[in-house]
Amino acid sequence: MMKKRILLIALVVLLMIGVSLGTWAVAAANYGSSSDPLVTLSYLNSKLTPELLQQFQKQLDTRTAEMTASFQKQIQDLEAKIEKSGGSGAAFVQVNLLNGQSISCSAGTEIMLRSGTAQAWSDMSDLTGGGTLKLGDMLKQNYMYMTPYDGGGLGATGAAALLVRGGYKINT
Repeated sequence: MMKKRILLIALVVLLMIGVSLGTWAVAAANYGSSSDPLVTLSYLNSKLTPELLQQFQKQLDTRTAEMTASFQKQIQDLEAKIEKSGGSGAAFVQVNLLNGQSISCSAGTEIMLRSGTAQAWSDMSDLTGGGTLKLGDMLKQNYMYMTPYDGGGLGATGAAALLVRGGYKINT
């Protein structure tokens, strides 16, 4: 009787172990499959993706604000440097003079004779040649000149086309 009881207990234990192993094997085989995924697609679409997008957008907004502030400070610094140096940052303006007309310029105004003929009415710096254009000298075409003081300028000895950057006044 004792042997039957031990045999019955052993059989029950083996049966329980077999059922447990079988259940574990079936669960392990289906774990993470398409019928029983680790993470469901609906969870990804409804919960995880929006949270990740929200975190990304928040970081993007923060970095954008930081960079915008940095760029604006750099722009202000550059504008202050331009203002301090006296430069206007303006482009060249085409000025056409008739024979006998003259142009009076502010200090630092740049002039380039593009066509025609003109004569210096004051000393001017020859930025292209590296010298000084004296009063009465003829300007050369496509040379860059600069008036070193207010009131400097030139007179047209024929129709003349100039490029001018800086302050100027046409005299008739």
